[in-house]
Amino acid sequence: MRHGILKVCFFMLAAVLAGCGNDKAEGISSSVQFEGYEYDCILELPDSLALEGEGGRYVRVSGQGVLPVVISGEQTESVRDSLMRLGGVAEIDRSSVLPIVTPGYKMTSLDPLKDAACSTRYNQLTVTLVTPRLVVWRDYAYGYLCHSAHGMYTTTYINYSIPQKKIITLSDLFKAGYEKGLTDLLREKLKDEEVPLSVPLEEVGIPGDFEITENGIRFVYPLYEIAPYVEGEVMVDIAGYELSDLLREGVEDMYWSSPE
Repeated sequence: MRHGILKVCFFMLAAVLAGCGNDKAEGISSSVQFEGYEYDCILELPDSLALEGEGGRYVRVSGQGVLPVVISGEQTESVRDSLMRLGGVAEIDRSSVLPIVTPGYKMTSLDPLKDAACSTRYNQLTVTLVTPRLVVWRDYAYGYLCHSAHGMYTTTYINYSIPQKKIITLSDLFKAGYEKGLTDLLREKLKDEEVPLSVPLEEVGIPGDFEITENGIRFVYPLYEIAPYVEGEVMVDIAGYELSDLLREGVEDMYWSSPE
C-alpha cells in the first residue's frame, strides 16, 4: 500500500468533540467524552461483480462517526468495539481507522473526489442522545449497487446505560413476559397512524431495533419488513408513560422522569 493511499483512507481520530457536564442530582455524577473519524476511498470489485460502463468495477466507500473515549471516568473498549463493527471500520491503532474491506474487494489509490465509482457505500455513526444516565448511537448505512433501481439503507441503534455500564436490550427494560403487551401497543399505533402495511396487522411483531428517546422508545422496522419500500423504514414512537405497566421497576424513573 502506497503512502498516497494512507492519505486518502487513513484518518486521525479527531480531538474531543463533545462532553456531557456533571449532573449531581440524586447522587448521579457522569461525564462523557467522544472523538470522531472519517474515511473516503475507492475499492475495486471482484471481476465477477464488475459491470460495463464508467466506474462499473469500483465502489466508493465513505463514512464518518463518533466513538466514546471515556464514560464516567472509565475506558469503553467493549462498546467502542461494538460501535466500530457497526460503523464498518477497524482500528489500526489508537489514532487511525480504516474501513473494513469485504473479502474479494481490493483497496485502490484512486481519488474518490476525482475518479468515477458507479457503486457507493456510506455509513454515518452519530450520537442522538446524551444524558447523565444514557448515551444513544444511531448508525445509518446506505448502499447503491451500480445500475440498480434504487439504493438500500438501514438504521441501527446502540443504547448504552451509564449506570449499568452495558448496552441495553429490551429485556433490560421490560418485565418478563412483556412481548404480548408490547406487540399489542405497536399494532395499535400502526393502526392509528394508518401505516399502509404490506403484511396483515396480526403478523406484525416487535422489531429488532429500538432507540431510547427523551420521551420514550422509538421502534424501527427496516425496509420491506412490514411496508413497501416507498414508506421507508417504519418508526413507531411509544411514550414512557404508555409503557409503564410493562417496564421493570425503576426504568421509567431512570430514563424519563425528572428528578424532584
